Amino acid sequence: MDNRRHDVKDLGITRKEQNHRARPEGLVSYKGYKGDELASLLFGFGVGIGLAILFAPQSGAQTREWISSNAEDNYRQLRRRGRRLVFEVQDLLDRGEHSFTRALRTGRNALDSVAEKLG
Repeated sequence: MDNRRHDVKDLGITRKEQNHRARPEGLVSYKGYKGDELASLLFGFGVGIGLAILFAPQSGAQTREWISSNAEDNYRQLRRRGRRLVFEVQDLLDRGEHSFTRALRTGRNALDSVAEKLG
């Protein structure tokens, strides 16, 4: 009996076919799907936070107070950043509108001058 290990190439089966045969039918591969990676990351953060709270050196009341104050600080900071972002976007839109109006006016003036020369 020959106990040699056969290579995939020797059998004429491609790596893709070999992987497909090993997988149950109907199973979809999500290779490169970013949603699963994000969900896994968030799940990992949640587990990490849970373990950190569980093994925290502070008492429960102190931990709750710390979480509350951090949440409030982060909320205020997020609101400030949001307002700043809204103002920046409004300013950008105003500048864009001004530039567009100026370009439109310049184009209209150029068209009028060409029409005068032709007419």
